[in-house]
Amino acid sequence: MKKSAIAGGCILGLVVIACAYKGGTATNDPLTLAEYRKIKAGSSEKTLFAYTNTCRQNSESERAHDYPTTWTCYGADGSSNAVFFYSEGEMFSKSQSGLM
Repeated sequence: MKKSAIAGGCILGLVVIACAYKGGTATNDPLTLAEYRKIKAGSSEKTLFAYTNTCRQNSESERAHDYPTTWTCYGADGSSNAVFFYSEGEMFSKSQSGLM
C-alpha cells in the first residue's frame, strides 16, 4: 500500500473522530436557559433528564440514596453549563453559567 493511501486513511479517521466529538455533549439535546428555569427545587433527577441528555454525574461512587449528587449539564455551545445538586433524590440547589 502506498504511503499516500495510508496517510489519507489516517486523516479520514481523524476527521470522523473530530466530528463525533463535536457532535457529543454540545449538540445532543443541550440545556437552554428557559429549561433551566423550569427545573425547580424539590424536582427529581427524572425531571432534569426530561429536558436534556447532556448531563454528567460529577461523582459516580456507589453511595447511599441520601448522599448528595451533583450533575453538570451543558448548553448548545458546549462551554455554557448548569450544575444541579441533589440529596435524597430531590434537587436542592442549582447554578448556571452562560446558558441562552
